[in-house]
Amino acid sequence: MRTVLCSSSPRRREILGTVIDGFEIHPPEIDEAHGEQESPLAYANRISREKAESYPIPHRDEPFLIIGCDTIVTLDDLILGKPGNYDDARRSLQMLSGTTHTVISSLTLFYQGSKRNSITDAEITRVAFRPLNEEDIRTYLRRIDYTDKAGAYALQEHGEMIVERIEGSATNVIGFPLRLFYKLIGRLALTRSLFGPS
Repeated sequence: MRTVLCSSSPRRREILGTVIDGFEIHPPEIDEAHGEQESPLAYANRISREKAESYPIPHRDEPFLIIGCDTIVTLDDLILGKPGNYDDARRSLQMLSGTTHTVISSLTLFYQGSKRNSITDAEITRVAFRPLNEEDIRTYLRRIDYTDKAGAYALQEHGEMIVERIEGSATNVIGFPLRLFYKLIGRLALTRSLFGPS
């Protein structure tokens, strides 16, 4: 089945590549501005849908699956986006230090087979940070490329330096919620089409 991931994230490509071979990449070009009255969950769901919708629907009759995903870091309903510079990254880690925050990944699947179906759902994971002092933060930021990371951190890159524990899906925190993906594939009855007989 032709499968398209609407994302420019290398983490999403890597995670999806562990379960699906040969999918296409479509970097979405959308406005990711947050609506003034929009909750973090509503925002993540909207952005994942808009990413999936950014791919031009093929006119051929072949079956296809389009995947949109958005991951956000939230603390007390405040969305911590990708830092614009080092000071932004430092402030994000200062805010997260010693707290438990929420990571939301919304996934949209758009499938065309004998008929068209679209589904959106979200995975929510709680992440507890260790108390961090200024030297801890400086050391961590020297070791990663924080510029493309929501909340200025990455669980898969020296996460043991800053994360005390997670409650829920680790792949969700990294950027692609595999558990939710399997769940939605099942709801669309696509498990055999994508993965073959169990």
